Amino acid sequence: MVLAGVADDASARPWAPEKGKRFMGVSDTGDVPGFNDFRNQVKAHPAVLQEFFHWDVSLTASGAVERWKRTDTLGMVSLSTKLPANGNPQMSTKAIAKGRGDRYILRYNEVLGKKLRQPTYIRLMPEMNGSWNPYCAYNADGSSRGRWHSTRAFKRAWKRFVIITRGGKRAQVNQRLRKQNLARIYRAKSNRDPIYDRKDVPKRLPKPKVAFIWVPQTIASPNVSGNQPSKYWPGGNFVDWVGVDIFSKYQSAFDNMQAFFGRYDHKPFMIGEWSPWDGDPGGQFTDRLLDWGENHRRVKMMVYYRSVSVNTIYDIDHYPAAKGELRRHLNKHTWDPYAKGTRD
Repeated sequence: MVLAGVADDASARPWAPEKGKRFMGVSDTGDVPGFNDFRNQVKAHPAVLQEFFHWDVSLTASGAVERWKRTDTLGMVSLSTKLPANGNPQMSTKAIAKGRGDRYILRYNEVLGKKLRQPTYIRLMPEMNGSWNPYCAYNADGSSRGRWHSTRAFKRAWKRFVIITRGGKRAQVNQRLRKQNLARIYRAKSNRDPIYDRKDVPKRLPKPKVAFIWVPQTIASPNVSGNQPSKYWPGGNFVDWVGVDIFSKYQSAFDNMQAFFGRYDHKPFMIGEWSPWDGDPGGQFTDRLLDWGENHRRVKMMVYYRSVSVNTIYDIDHYPAAKGELRRHLNKHTWDPYAKGTRD
């Protein structure tokens, strides 16, 4: 089996499963036994294991890379700009756009390019138009969070992260940054803020197998004009997948999801988070969602959300009818377990 991929530019590929196939994924609870428990619950091997990270958390020190290898899964990272317990609440999107987060982005490029031969998916700053996230441009009451958190800053931060992570010759990476009116990685005097020495950035950055996933809320929160999904769209050359999150608790969101699906018909589509949370009588929601995905060829991945720890309200064992439907669907040939030996 070979992963499919059509380039958006010289270094972009979606790393989607082959024609007619789909991946089922699951969120990581921090250890291999937790993954094995879910695999036993659904009687199938998830193809993707999704991590939820704050800014500056290491892929290697967290054990994520090792767990992807030990579970025989493709890795996915859901990355927030929150900073881990260091006295600072977040890395603002404008700071990222200005290059103040480059050291972390360069570490991503190095780890993904040198320690992993398999594709990795980055769900960068998901649900960006939800006020509960620090990279949203608006507060819950509809007031703006200012220029350091604007939608313009978000789009510029997104582009910077993508350009650097995709890698290539340093000169070419810098050229791509300058084309977007972004400062070079090596910030020379012309950038007025030389925060790097040349030795910190190699002449040639690794070119990892990485795909970027843009996952907004279909219904903005707050639902004001400036917070709609389109305001956060960074451009097709910087997005490899489009997706949404959907839960049984908010079944009214199903119609919004279908309408949103039709707006980006040039990209593979995924469900970044889903579960029968808060009840799924008879497994109807699970059956409807998976049936919808199986009947839309652009839908190439769905990731079950069970939180980041065990025994939560998202655990599939709380919803026996939904578990039965999930098992039934995963028994179909359309779901690719991405078994050992199939990596491209």
